[in-house]
Amino acid sequence: MRFCPIDLDLRSSFFFAVLGLLVTATVCRAEGASPGPPAKPPAVPTFEKLPHTPLPKGEFIAWCGDRERYLLATDGQYVDAYDGSAKISAPSPTGSRWVQCGADGQYIVFPEDDAGRVRKFELETGKSAILATFDGRSRPDIGIAFSPDMKTVASDKPLQLTAEAGELRTISVPATTRRPVSKIVWSPDSSKFFVAYSDTVDVMDAQGKRIGGGKIRKDSAVTAGWFDAEQKSLFLFLFSDEIQGIGSFVRCRIADWRCVQLKERVEQAAGGGKGLMGIVVPIDRPKLPDDDSSVPYQRYAAELRDNSFRLLFRQEFTLAAGQTNPRLYVSPSAATALLSWRLTERAKCPDPANDKCQPGWILDIGKAIE
Repeated sequence: MRFCPIDLDLRSSFFFAVLGLLVTATVCRAEGASPGPPAKPPAVPTFEKLPHTPLPKGEFIAWCGDRERYLLATDGQYVDAYDGSAKISAPSPTGSRWVQCGADGQYIVFPEDDAGRVRKFELETGKSAILATFDGRSRPDIGIAFSPDMKTVASDKPLQLTAEAGELRTISVPATTRRPVSKIVWSPDSSKFFVAYSDTVDVMDAQGKRIGGGKIRKDSAVTAGWFDAEQKSLFLFLFSDEIQGIGSFVRCRIADWRCVQLKERVEQAAGGGKGLMGIVVPIDRPKLPDDDSSVPYQRYAAELRDNSFRLLFRQEFTLAAGQTNPRLYVSPSAATALLSWRLTERAKCPDPANDKCQPGWILDIGKAIE
């Protein structure tokens, strides 16, 4: 075997060249600067940074169609429809807090439990018609929900449709005195809905066939819920503590029914378009008394989150500033949100034009979340 000789001068030159590079790199690391402190995450913007106008006084009931209209309850007997800050409806004596709008925002439907009937009311004209009747003698309340396209209605009581109902389809949802229905919610495309009971949730297709669901946490109740943007999961607000007025917020996969808790100690939750949602959480933990009386929270946070539960906007409200009970609702188109709160100490609000002295804001969120 024959080896080729290597020139010693060449090897020496190569060795010293490599050594020089190593020394230079070491000096650069020593002089260059030790790694600085980690960058702070960007601050989450507040809602007051968004374009907004005052929200009319009243309790938010529901969004009305896909045109940013909404419903406010002005007292115990009437629900009014608004377009922006302008009222567009004739007085509508619903007598019920369960009110649903047609997709075009022109009318509402609601049950009249005492009379055992379902009424349709045209918002701008005040004309009304009876769509169906039901037997309310066994149980006073009816569990009912119309699909967003208003072509199908799911109910836990048999409905007798009138001629005014046209081609409306009905789906009977099973319920008993021991297992009453607490909530029925449709998906935005009217392809499916879920039925919440005291201990389980059933997911049904548009024909009423069960396609998923399962058990929910004991000693809790589904007070709000909706389908995620892909309609593969449900977001559920499980109310569990009546004294503190809070519950947990979970996400449950429909197919194999696996639930994951996203947030504990939640006071309000509501879903909107494009997977956006509004939640309200108390920040402080007041010491509870020995009896069953409740203690008001001193600080709240209203949060806007996306379908992955990423935080987009957040704002705090304090009892010291006379603000309590904040609520956040996102429209079906995700172009608008309504943020409301109650004022408990109006003496601190001498100027009604002050943002913090208003009962709430109509927020323009369309461009901010694109």
